[in-house]
Amino acid sequence: MLELAAQRPAEEISVAELTSQAGVSRTVFYSHASSPVRLLADALVAELAPVLDGVEAAMASSRADFGSVWRDGYLALLDHVQAHRAVYVTAVEARSGVVSVLVEYFAQLAAASVDAVAERMAEPVSSLWRTMAVQQHAHGTVAMIETWVHAAPGTSPHDVVATYLALAPPWQLARPDADGLITLHRGHGRAGSQATVV
Repeated sequence: MLELAAQRPAEEISVAELTSQAGVSRTVFYSHASSPVRLLADALVAELAPVLDGVEAAMASSRADFGSVWRDGYLALLDHVQAHRAVYVTAVEARSGVVSVLVEYFAQLAAASVDAVAERMAEPVSSLWRTMAVQQHAHGTVAMIETWVHAAPGTSPHDVVATYLALAPPWQLARPDADGLITLHRGHGRAGSQATVV
């Protein structure tokens, strides 16, 4: 699947072609995935999960430096993207359904991160704030990948991550104070307000 998806979008790869090239039956294919798009997306997520699932565990630490945790996670993510660069370029350029599955995966990962931050907030956050933070994080991660593989392919992963984090919302880079609390000022849970980290 990875070999074929490096040449053209997963949507253009038939089950017959894939099973023929892999030397397996259609029954074997359908026991693993419902479509080539889903197989590719699941394969990418399976490779990402051991690396990025560690982010969730690191966020649970009462002294977590969220910015450092995410910097390390993003660098690991970009290592994976680099290893499968042609696959990501093809998926991004074709606006493949693979990208939608990646957004779903990043949203699950982001939810754990957002919840870890929200638990440490000095004031409770609204469900709107949480939902928007999760979506912002998930789509922002995909935007970082898309930008790197399409618009800035020669840029180093460290520069990409540093630029992304310079644009990150304050909550994502927040550090708990001595009491383990995070304070975002100016109405972090209200519409129309701006937030700054103390």
